[in-house]
Parts: sequence; C-alpha cells; structure tokens
Amino acid sequence: MAKLLRAYKYSGRLDEDDIFHAPILPGAYAPPRRIAPIYVELPNGVKVPQYAPTIEMTSVKYNPQEDCDGYFNAAKFQHHNNCYNYACDIASNSFAQPGRMHCYQVGEPYHGQDVRKSAELDGLIYIGDKSLSSHDLINLAPKAMPGHFVALLVSDSDGANGWTGDYHWVRCDDQANCRSWSQKCGQDQVTNFDFSGAPIADPRRANWTVNFGRLIEDSDDDVVCDYTFYAYMYVPHGRTKII
Repeated sequence: MAKLLRAYKYSGRLDEDDIFHAPILPGAYAPPRRIAPIYVELPNGVKVPQYAPTIEMTSVKYNPQEDCDGYFNAAKFQHHNNCYNYACDIASNSFAQPGRMHCYQVGEPYHGQDVRKSAELDGLIYIGDKSLSSHDLINLAPKAMPGHFVALLVSDSDGANGWTGDYHWVRCDDQANCRSWSQKCGQDQVTNFDFSGAPIADPRRANWTVNFGRLIEDSDDDVVCDYTFYAYMYVPHGRTKII
C-alpha cells in the first residue's frame, strides 16, 4: 500500500477518518458527547449522525441557491451532503450512502454492480448503460412515476496508489431534452461543469478525471484517478429513501 502524504478526497463514499459522518455500530463505543444534533437509528441498530432534518425536492432545475432550501451550497450544511444527496435531490444532511437506509453497506473495492444494487434498495431504478444516448433517455422514463434521471460513475481501486475506489453521481436537470446535467463532488459546492470546467451535456463523454497532484511519499509523479460512466438510473420522486 502506498504511503500517502495526505488523505484522498472522495466524492461519494465516506472517508474512514471522517468522525462527523461515521455511523455508530451496535455495541460500539459511543462518543462522550453528541457530535450531531440528530442520530437516525436504522433497523439493524446502526445510528447515523444527521445535522438537520431531511429535505426533499421534486424540481431538479439547476438552481443551487434554492434547491433543498439551499442546503447543498449553504456553508452550514454543504459539507453534510454529497453527490448522492444532490443527485437524488434529497438533502439528508448525513453524507448519504447508497443502501444504508436499508441496512446495506457498499464495501471495498467499490464496483459499479454493488453501488447499483445499493441504490436500487433505496428506490432508484436502473435504466441502462452507456449505449443509451440522451435522446434515448427521453422515452425511457417510467410511466406514471414522476422523477428524474441520474448517471452513476465509478472509479476502480488502484492498490499501487492506495486508492480503494469511489463512486460519483450526476443529475439531469432537463428531463425534456436530457442535455443539461450538474453535480456535487463530495463536500464541494454544486456545479453544472465537469472536472475540466466544461458544461455537462452528456455524462458519458464529460471529463471525470481527477489529478490529486503529488500524493505518494518518495514519488514526484502525480496521482490521477478516473471515474468511468457505469449506468443511467431513475430517481422516483417520493419513493426514494436515503440516509
């Protein structure tokens, strides 16, 4: 395992050193003071820290300042909502993890199939892979089920760099044409640009390469990780539950 000069920054998954969003497992040591104002207890006894009650919206027009009462960009709550929160348009204020609401945890190394399964437990619907075009999506929304499209991207693990994988979600903001998308990378603010600063018209062809710079001790090489398009999914409004 490579010795890192600093920790990696993840888009969707939890950093193992993140004490603010780490769940408390049954029988595990609980902190002497409550870090979060709310702890949501799941059926399996896991307690998930939550920093404000969940807010869910049904309009996915690109409007970060008003979307979910501005929680995705507000200084107080921005870092408690990740790419999965934003893609689902649900500010759970818990750095939501796919499947966690339904007592399922994606494990390392992160694979697209496992992340997809986790999201389906939360209510998301698989639509198709990268063979689908934006024009194809227009006619594939489930009938009598209001909602919006999202795209799942996965970054495979790389043991040489100490990278154990991650996932990223991108949201469609224009269901009529499916040519306008936006995203929130981890604790960052919302943007309708990809990682190179270009508008996201097609998540399959956008730039999802992250250059972490010099990160490995005794190496002058930059560490570069790629998120690869995996699938289109659909978020049914009012039927998706995440934490």
